[in-house]
Amino acid sequence: MKNTVYLYGKNPLNEALLAHKRSGTLSIEKLFLTKDKSQDPSITGIIQSNNLPFDVVTREEIESMVGRDAVHQGICALLKENILYTPLEEVLNKAKDNSKNSLFVLLDELEDPHNVGAIIRSAVAFGADAVLLPEHDQVQLNGTVIKAASGMNFAIPVVRIGNINTTLRKLKDVGFWSYGLTGNGDTKLEEVKFDSNTVLVIGSEGAGIREKTLELCDFKLSIKTSELCESLNASNATAVTLYEWQKQN
Repeated sequence: MKNTVYLYGKNPLNEALLAHKRSGTLSIEKLFLTKDKSQDPSITGIIQSNNLPFDVVTREEIESMVGRDAVHQGICALLKENILYTPLEEVLNKAKDNSKNSLFVLLDELEDPHNVGAIIRSAVAFGADAVLLPEHDQVQLNGTVIKAASGMNFAIPVVRIGNINTTLRKLKDVGFWSYGLTGNGDTKLEEVKFDSNTVLVIGSEGAGIREKTLELCDFKLSIKTSELCESLNASNATAVTLYEWQKQN
């Protein structure tokens, strides 16, 4: 089923257009902007240079598309949803040809779009090769995620997968080692050697990684923190782990 996905804000728009230059594929179907933005030379330049179809609308009309609380800066764009995602086989084939170790970040039913966006941004910052999102019970790419990621979803393959456990088994079959990030993991992050293809599994904000999925992970990974702090949230813990992976790779 096709979902309607809107991007909003100038920075995510710029990232979508940069991705267009890199790949030659434009993810924007139509641009909507307020009257004042339609007279902004920097915006009109973007429209003309990319041959973007657009409508001039009211702020209220934009808010009806992206929500009243969205910081849209008078700009939003309807996206071609199918272009937002990359097939799993494509990223696997690239990993096979990669001369360095590959890293996939697999999200297990995260519900907070701000966390998902922050994780995508960290994945790009620290050199991950793909972010994997299950189809069910997981926030997908939407305006809030894209805004929280500062448009970084356009800079990394985002893969929509079916069953998480089936995907994990497939990755293990092609040589990936799986690391489940969990507060009571028996393997400390500072003791890990990331010296092979890696898939990092991040659990939901409340329940963490589901039991059957955690059982499939080769390592149950934990991060040492101060006794004054019980745990890090999902996006912060991911960023710390990705930084450690980057140092080693």
